[in-house]
Amino acid sequence: MTLRWLIVLALVVSARVLAEESTPLPEDPMAGARLFQQKGCVRCHAVGEEESKLGPNLGRIHRRGSLLDVAGAMWNHAPMMHERMAELHIEPPQLTSQEMANLIAFLTAYQYYLAQVGKPGDPDKGQEVFAAKNCSKCHSLQSEADFEKVGPSLRGYAKLSPIQIAQAMWNHGPAMAEEFHRLGLSQAKFTNDEMANLLAYLQRAAAPAGAETIYVQPGSPNRGRTLFEQKGCAHCHAIRGVGGLPDVPDLGKRREELVRSVTEVAGFMWNHGEAMWDKMHERQVPAVKFEKNEMADIISYLYFINYFDKPGDPARGTTLFATKGCAQCHAITPGTQLLGPNLSTAAGVGSPIEIIAAMWNHAQAMEPAMRAKGVPWPKFEPGEMTDVIEFIYSVRERPVTTGTGKK
Repeated sequence: MTLRWLIVLALVVSARVLAEESTPLPEDPMAGARLFQQKGCVRCHAVGEEESKLGPNLGRIHRRGSLLDVAGAMWNHAPMMHERMAELHIEPPQLTSQEMANLIAFLTAYQYYLAQVGKPGDPDKGQEVFAAKNCSKCHSLQSEADFEKVGPSLRGYAKLSPIQIAQAMWNHGPAMAEEFHRLGLSQAKFTNDEMANLLAYLQRAAAPAGAETIYVQPGSPNRGRTLFEQKGCAHCHAIRGVGGLPDVPDLGKRREELVRSVTEVAGFMWNHGEAMWDKMHERQVPAVKFEKNEMADIISYLYFINYFDKPGDPARGTTLFATKGCAQCHAITPGTQLLGPNLSTAAGVGSPIEIIAAMWNHAQAMEPAMRAKGVPWPKFEPGEMTDVIEFIYSVRERPVTTGTGKK
C-alpha cells in the first residue's frame, strides 16, 4: 500500500470525530501524511506493504490500545530512535501540538484500516461455521432459489463486501429470529474470528472463479455519530453517560468489545440483536435497518469513541509518576522548582496532545539529564500514559482548553 493511497484513506476516515467530545484529532489528517514525509519519519519507517526500513513497519503493528498508547510507544522508543538518528546525522524532528495531532491522526487512520480489512477471514473455517451455526438449514449457495429452504440463496453475496453481508444479516435479523423460534433453534452467536470466517466463506462460495475479494471503504465516524442519533440508537444507548436508558449498555464504555475488527464488532452487534429486537418490540420501536455504508459508519463511530477517550485513573497515575522517575525532575506543587518544568503551572501542557508533543520535543535533552541523575528511561505499558496524564490534569491549577483537545 502506497503513501498516496494512505493519504486518500486518511481523508476517508474523517478526523472530525467527536470534535465537541474532547477528541485530540485535527480537521485534516492528510496533513499527517505529509508530515510523515516532511519530518523524515519515512526515512526509517515504512507504512503498509513497502519493504521494512531501519525502524519497524508502522503499518504492520496492530495495537488495541488507546490514542495515548500510541504516544507511549513513541516515547518508549525515543532513546533508540535518537541513537540511530545520530548515527545517520538526522536531526530529531520537533513537533508542535497541532503537528503531533496530525501525525497521530494519520497513523490512527491507517490503524483503523487494519482493523477493517487487514485480518481477512478464513473461508475453510467459515464453511465449518456455516454448518455449525445451522445457516445451511435456511440458506443455500446455489445459483437458483432452493424452494426447500426458507431463506434466500446467498449466491448474490459474492457482489458484497464482508461488512455489507453483515449489514444484510442485521437487516433481516428480526425475521430470522422469528424463524429460529419456529424451528426450535437457538440464534447463532459469534466469537472471535467466526463472523469474519463465515463472511469470507460466503464470498468464496458464492463468487465466480477468479473473482477478486471485495472490500468497502472504511466508515466515517462523523457520519456514524449522526446516524447514531437519526436511527434512534441514542434513545436507548448512552455514550459515556450521556443519553440512553439506565438498563441498556453504555456504548462509550465497551472498549473490550468495540475496539476490535469491523467483523468482530458486527458479530458483537448480532449477538445482542435478538435481545434488542425483543426490547424494541416491547416498546413499539421499529427495528433499525441500515442502507449503503451506514453499518460501517456506525461501527467506525463506536470504534473511535472507545479508542480515543479511554479514561485515566489519577490514583494510578500518582503512583506511576513516582515509580517512573517523573517526580525526580518535575515538581507538581505550585511554587516548587526542580530540574524540569513544574507541571502544575507550566504553559503548553493543557491537553494530552500538548503533553505528548512536549515530551517528544524534550526527550533528546531529557535523556542525558536522566542518565546524569541515574534515572532509568521510563517505559509505559498500555494504559499507563493515560493514567499519568490524568494525574497531571488533577494537579494543574487551571486546565487549559486548546484547539486539539480540552479538559
